[in-house]
Amino acid sequence: MKENFTVYMEDVTIDSTTEILTLIQLIYGIPSILLMIFCTFLVALGKKYRKSTFYVLVLFDLITNILVYVNTWIAIRIEMHPSMVFVLKAIESTFPWLLTWLKYLPYWFFHMHFWTAALLTIHRLTSILFPYQYENFWSRWNLLVFLVVCFFSHLPKYLWDGFLYEVYIVNGQLICINFPTTLDQAINVVAAFSAIYFLLNLAIGLSTAILASKKVEVASSSKMNIKKKLTKISLTYSVVYTAEVIWSVLNSLNSFFHFLPPFFVKLNTNLLVFASDMFTLSLPYILLVYDVNVRSDVFKKKQQISNQGTIVFVSNH
Repeated sequence: MKENFTVYMEDVTIDSTTEILTLIQLIYGIPSILLMIFCTFLVALGKKYRKSTFYVLVLFDLITNILVYVNTWIAIRIEMHPSMVFVLKAIESTFPWLLTWLKYLPYWFFHMHFWTAALLTIHRLTSILFPYQYENFWSRWNLLVFLVVCFFSHLPKYLWDGFLYEVYIVNGQLICINFPTTLDQAINVVAAFSAIYFLLNLAIGLSTAILASKKVEVASSSKMNIKKKLTKISLTYSVVYTAEVIWSVLNSLNSFFHFLPPFFVKLNTNLLVFASDMFTLSLPYILLVYDVNVRSDVFKKKQQISNQGTIVFVSNH
């Protein structure tokens, strides 16, 4: 059994590589999170998006990913920078034990990421298998589905003992107690679920793609275009999630077989954050590529702000 150890968070040092990686994260992260927040309000308040239960799932995903992104800064990234640790100390002094829970949340969000991606694809699968019932089902049960997903994402925590980290203020110093034995248990759990989620995501995605390509419906061309658009969004998002979970699988396997170069291992936390960002921040860009309504709303608003002419609004509905 590995011995627990304590890190004095205010005494942390930083290297130039971490500073450069953080700058890169800010360069793509700030505009991406602003776009995500804008898309969240757009989908939540736009009347045209209320016509499809698919966008209720999109809204759930956007809100989840905003929380994921904010939490990665509080729970992981800020503590790498000595000049910013005072923010964490202020949080802990105001809300004792909050940082301990926030450092657990990345593991909870790991499971939530699977469900937010899977729900979009499952929605499209039900639209193919049950074309006349699926909207009624999702409009009636989506809140319950969200609560069940949140609950099940927490259950894997009980496969290891206690917290991985505990944060306190002791004698005026912010400290983090690390539990490496528990962390090893958690890594094993993540490894197992990474493999499971990879296979489930692949199965759901392929099933949806195959059925969507074979399904022939007697419907108006506009409705068929909408369904194709929503299917493309869900499948593309599923592919991006696959890229993230593959990194989790490789990272977990490396803890046993040690095949990754030392350079990657040294930068593991930063690289893991990049992998998470790739999925967390991707949905607004996917919507911009495939959804004419979102693209039109985003660029129409941008053009109104810059006062550079007008843009014609195109609706698929």
